[in-house]
Amino acid sequence: MSHKSKILSTGVLRRHSSTKFLTVEALNADPNDSRSVTVQMFDWSSGSPVLLPMVDPTTQTIPPNQYRTFRSFELPPATFAYEVRIIHPKDKDVVTNVFGLSDISFDPQEGNNVLQHDLAKLKLR
Repeated sequence: MSHKSKILSTGVLRRHSSTKFLTVEALNADPNDSRSVTVQMFDWSSGSPVLLPMVDPTTQTIPPNQYRTFRSFELPPATFAYEVRIIHPKDKDVVTNVFGLSDISFDPQEGNNVLQHDLAKLKLR
């Protein structure tokens, strides 16, 4: 882990009964430089973290003034507790938000949305 990166976490969230997928929207607002973002999704239902498989690559380079989406596959029915971690540069040009989505219309589920200002900063070693 580079000292120029920060780790953000949702903490462990309880899954809403309508939530089928997790998604992270990552915006690079820098007009000139690309930024690298990594997303990890964990199932905490057993009391220990288990990586959830993702549709999209877990690390993506986001070009200037663009955004990328990080999506989970459909959550296993037994998953009732999850966490999303985001690793990105320590600059303010990258903004990330986390959403729990329904199965049909991909509507964000109330209570399963975590905006960047609500994410906890972690210092893992």
